[in-house]
Amino acid sequence: MATQLVNMLNQVIEYGKAHDLCQFHTEDETLNGRTITIDGNEMINFGSCSVLGMEYRDELKQGVIDAVTRYGTQFSSSRTYVGIGMYEELESLLNEIFEKPVLVSATTTLGHLSAIPTLVDDNDAVILDIQVHSSIQMTTEILKARGVTVTLIRHNDMEGLERKIMDLKAKHDKVWYFADGVYSMYGDYAPLDELEQLLDKYKQFNLYIDDAHGMTWAGKKGVGLVRSKMKHHERMVLAVSLNKTFGAAGGCLVFPDQASRDLVRNCGGTMIFSGPIQPPMLGAAIASARMHLNGQVEAMQEELLDLLRYTSDRIRDLGLPLIQDSDSPLFFIPVGKHRVTYDILGDMLKAGYFMNPATFPATSMKRTGMRFLVNLALTKADIDAMLDELVVAYTKHVIESGSSFAKVAKTFRIDAFEPRIPMHKLQRDTAELQIEIKRSINEMDATDWDTTFAGKGNFNASTLKMVEEVFSGEDNAPENQWDFFYFTARDAEGKVVLKTFFTSALVKEDMFHSGAVSAKVEARRADDPYYMTTKSIMLGSLITKGEHLFLDRNHPQWKNALQMLIDRMQETVEEVGAGQLLLREFMGEQDAELQDAFYGLGLVRHELPNVCTIQEMSWKDEAEYMSRLGSRYRYDVRREIIKHRDKFVMTTVKPETDEEIRACYKLYESVFERSFEINVFKLPFAFFKAMCQSEEFEIIRLYLKDGNRPVEELDMVAVMFSHVSDKLYSAMIVGMDYRVLRSHEVYKQVLYRTVWQAWYHKCESLDLAFTAEAVKKKVGARPVKATAYLQVMDHFNQAVLASLQKAS
Repeated sequence: MATQLVNMLNQVIEYGKAHDLCQFHTEDETLNGRTITIDGNEMINFGSCSVLGMEYRDELKQGVIDAVTRYGTQFSSSRTYVGIGMYEELESLLNEIFEKPVLVSATTTLGHLSAIPTLVDDNDAVILDIQVHSSIQMTTEILKARGVTVTLIRHNDMEGLERKIMDLKAKHDKVWYFADGVYSMYGDYAPLDELEQLLDKYKQFNLYIDDAHGMTWAGKKGVGLVRSKMKHHERMVLAVSLNKTFGAAGGCLVFPDQASRDLVRNCGGTMIFSGPIQPPMLGAAIASARMHLNGQVEAMQEELLDLLRYTSDRIRDLGLPLIQDSDSPLFFIPVGKHRVTYDILGDMLKAGYFMNPATFPATSMKRTGMRFLVNLALTKADIDAMLDELVVAYTKHVIESGSSFAKVAKTFRIDAFEPRIPMHKLQRDTAELQIEIKRSINEMDATDWDTTFAGKGNFNASTLKMVEEVFSGEDNAPENQWDFFYFTARDAEGKVVLKTFFTSALVKEDMFHSGAVSAKVEARRADDPYYMTTKSIMLGSLITKGEHLFLDRNHPQWKNALQMLIDRMQETVEEVGAGQLLLREFMGEQDAELQDAFYGLGLVRHELPNVCTIQEMSWKDEAEYMSRLGSRYRYDVRREIIKHRDKFVMTTVKPETDEEIRACYKLYESVFERSFEINVFKLPFAFFKAMCQSEEFEIIRLYLKDGNRPVEELDMVAVMFSHVSDKLYSAMIVGMDYRVLRSHEVYKQVLYRTVWQAWYHKCESLDLAFTAEAVKKKVGARPVKATAYLQVMDHFNQAVLASLQKAS
């Protein structure tokens, strides 16, 4: 799963790079805090985290010059042996600012790496806010490796936090909560009043809070946002940054007592083994600390506050939304769709305003937005000009994307808003495409459907009718109540540009995680069968396979059609409260243009297990078939399959009685209970009964021979349910008796028989589905890359599953 997350992040960054939206470099010979030059274009900089511009102050520059003149560019020694004397001077000044014991680290991240593993004991428990900074989440991996209990709560969920405290305090010595003071994407604050109440209420509760984004611009003596709103509790550890607004380099840990400070100083890994802050930046930090203490910073805070109030007023006047109306210099304008945020960013960059998109993985793919910071180098005229451009770009792209201001408000759970610019100039030009949505295959032209999807998968019209009948009953279990949507987009002349179907169904959120993770989750489902499940809006259905999307890529409006499909699927997500949107399957290598279109619509690529297929089945007999296998596989087939062939009796006569079908179902259950690679709900018996009654399905049953006893008296040891249509043979569901699985190579035998049944029906290709790739290769199958495109609406459970993956 970790690799998958890396791949998803890489896709997002590569998309940004390809569209000139990220990983820039400045080209200025000098910097002034107000503008930067990128690709020859001077831009007003709304992206700086140093909101007071301390790095440009003469005091800090002189501090650097004095330090480098006196001490050189570096002091190369571990502080365990000897530290340069400037450290003592800096920590003394910081003690005056915080009025608590402090410890300076080379960076805030390295401070976390020293403090957290040292302060948290093996019998403690840790609760993470889902949005706590990545540097803290990274550090907790060390705790997990030691066996420390680490769990998550939703962002700023104080009721959830208290429940966790109550659950954990009986079994653990201390319960820690790790949070940020100011969260770096949305700019919202931790609920500090409530945290203080919990600290007073529960004596085992401890708080570790990172105020890197709150330092200097808030509080008396620039003590930071957290300490400006609450006292330093006796069970609180505070981490701040000496970068960002402080204007220098390094991090600082603030402790409730000297003993905790000394413990981390003596035992923290990065205090022992990492290099120090070097003299020039220690000089800058000392100069900055003096400005914090002599009142200069507080005067600058007042200037900044005036700009922040002005900015907030202008945003309200223009009718733009805010995720939170506060006195923070970090502003987040909610957008929603990933592509829309990037489109707005592109317009703002062209207009000469540099700012940051807030996107995955810092936010979910559907809760992205524009992020900018106001700093003292900017003027009110700069702010006016930027916001005037932003309201135009915002309105234009939200409307043209097919979204709406109401949808944005609903997505972010904020009040309704209406940007104030002329709306008639910004209407979406997609009237040429006509959308048709039907709720049953019975409302579609069956012949047209089957012609469109011939050879694409196991979802012809008659099969879909059967699937609808099984999975649409109101009396079904929740996991077997599916809704069906048949979507067609036509141009003005009636030509089909896009045709597909999608379903709404309950899925297990660990469906694509490792078997080890699913095994852990299934242990919880013994008591709560719907633990970590969510509605999924997916292309196709849980039981169909193949290329579910017909898209005429030669049509000039194919991207509009695709956007309309995703819009309708996202509307369904909202209607049913689904947790994910999934487009599947796309076979083979995906071309860059289609991937780019999906990324722009807020979906990231998710690699599925390979699909094993035989694409060419024109051999005339077994000898020619065997000749097509490699020598190694020929040997395996003879030794492991043909050797045992005479031990079996095969029939393709369909089971008719409930007893016969139950026997098949029992073998399926035996496989299901052992299979976690793609973790799904168990299919209902009614589906097997329907397959046995359908002309579209073939059922292979294998029995072990026993003398001359007739088939009805023999033990059935394997069954394969397959769909046959349009010269495509799709092996769907296997069942086996595990008591003879290895002794008689039962699985290999039923696969081999499946190959020959596909050949017997003169099919041109055979789909052997996912998993067991090594075995399927032996019978001539070859793996084909399968890709899905995914949008997760709520990353909380995925973060929980990822933590289970790392612990496996």
